[in-house]
Amino acid sequence: MNKNKNIQRKIAISLGYPLLLAAAFCTMVPLLWLISSSFKTANEVFEVPIKWFPKLPPRTTSSPYVVTDLYPKITKPTSVNKDTWETIQAELKSAIWNKAQEHISAKPHLASTVLSEDFQTEMTQGVWQQHIVILPTEVWNKSTESIIQTVGSAIIPETIETVWKNIYKQVTVGAIEIEDMDFNSVQIESVKWESDSATISSIQDNTDSSTIAGLSYNFQDSNQINLTATVQSSIPIYRIRSIVLPVRGDASYHHLSLSISTNGTTYQPEFPYVLDTAIGKDTIWRIHGTPSSLESSHIPMQQVVDKQDLIKSVAPPPGTEHKITLHLTIHRPSYLSIVWHKLTSNYRNLWNSVPFNRYFINSVFIATASTLLTLFFCSLAGYAFAKYQFRGKAILFGILLASMMVPFQVLLVPLFGLMYDIGWLNSYKAIIIPFAVGAFGVFLMRQFIVTIPSELLDAARIDGCSEFGIYYRIVLPIIKPALGALTIYSFLSSWNGYLWPLIVLRDEAKYTLPIGLANLVGIYRQEYGMLMAGTLLSLLPIVILFLAMQREFVQGITLGSVKE
Repeated sequence: MNKNKNIQRKIAISLGYPLLLAAAFCTMVPLLWLISSSFKTANEVFEVPIKWFPKLPPRTTSSPYVVTDLYPKITKPTSVNKDTWETIQAELKSAIWNKAQEHISAKPHLASTVLSEDFQTEMTQGVWQQHIVILPTEVWNKSTESIIQTVGSAIIPETIETVWKNIYKQVTVGAIEIEDMDFNSVQIESVKWESDSATISSIQDNTDSSTIAGLSYNFQDSNQINLTATVQSSIPIYRIRSIVLPVRGDASYHHLSLSISTNGTTYQPEFPYVLDTAIGKDTIWRIHGTPSSLESSHIPMQQVVDKQDLIKSVAPPPGTEHKITLHLTIHRPSYLSIVWHKLTSNYRNLWNSVPFNRYFINSVFIATASTLLTLFFCSLAGYAFAKYQFRGKAILFGILLASMMVPFQVLLVPLFGLMYDIGWLNSYKAIIIPFAVGAFGVFLMRQFIVTIPSELLDAARIDGCSEFGIYYRIVLPIIKPALGALTIYSFLSSWNGYLWPLIVLRDEAKYTLPIGLANLVGIYRQEYGMLMAGTLLSLLPIVILFLAMQREFVQGITLGSVKE
């Protein structure tokens, strides 16, 4: 008999433990995905097939370069037999490459592309990957000439340009724009960059038909590339607010810095611009003036050679031109620094793009105040329902329990009208006070306080303790487990609240974390990496609270489960 029980126990353990581990892993999958996605770029979040870990930045020593292994190799379609595929595979690759070459040579902004062997391979695989899914099955049952013709005619210029942008990375610099202290802008079309360590080519921009400078450099001999240019400006240096330099990076995470020199004065940036993307962007280098909240992305510059007397004496009358020398530097930092910048980019952008600190403080204040009020009033009400006898007690408690069955959405309109009538809209009071007492909290406290012997309270009254003293000195210490459970429940409910704060609040400075993070994803903005980073940071107070109240929370759950 004992032998059979031991066998059954071993079978239960051998089956139960793996199932528990599998269930624990399944519950952890969303959290693991959240942590992993907070270190990814927006493209990596939606990458197909799904990859759990973020990509490391490339070890790039030269530009332009081709991103290899971006697209999978060309594979045989399921509807094509092996012999036919071996016959047409080479011709298909040749047809795709010829079509891509025709388009690249016909477009001025693509004409400077270096057509290397790696570029040919990636371009062919990329175009194939984009078009194989849209070709009908009947195409592969035709003759070889018909298949080649159909595949070639299905390739559109937009696909070639999309693949080109994904695989071909090069730093380009556009036309410079100078803004004065009155926010008047002057564009400088002709900028001639010179360099001893980089090759500069003129590229026709496809967006506005302007000419931009394409940079080709190599870090084999040095970790820094220097470029210089002298421009004529009608705005004197002491009247320049900022200089706008359009830059298209190469996703190499190299550092780009712009220095400005004129009349014996030099301005240098406080921090560089990181080439972390291959998307064109206007880099704004602010010389004078204080940026507004919408200009937080500006790169401030400081004067390193101070010759104020020389500036004042040289200042010419309005309308005359001034020479400004621009020094452009591309620096390659250590690879560890590049990896760190890539993995933490979502967190840094979160602080720079939105007032995350303000959202966090608002949520902490609202959740803390709401939780404290809930604990106080619910415990008081639960104490009254549990230990006092008064007329209508059963009816009131029944109404209280019945209110738990009313969905919150039903109360939105009348509650909003009430907040409007008393003037509490767009205030913290409208979020905290209406939910200071909850039916569930009163019910939970009442059920715990009922278990306290009434003789203990009567003894305190005989000793001269006041009613509030009994509540504070006797009842509250005994119901600590219940208070711990209600603390976590109330804090989570307030911390994750989204609908009611969204309806009540109008001022962005009063937004809570759920509202602020939700605004990162909209019709014209999809910052999923920043959303994941902000969501992960928003979990920290909840984890800290649970660890602090873990003992009381577990006691609150298990209280009464063991019969003495």
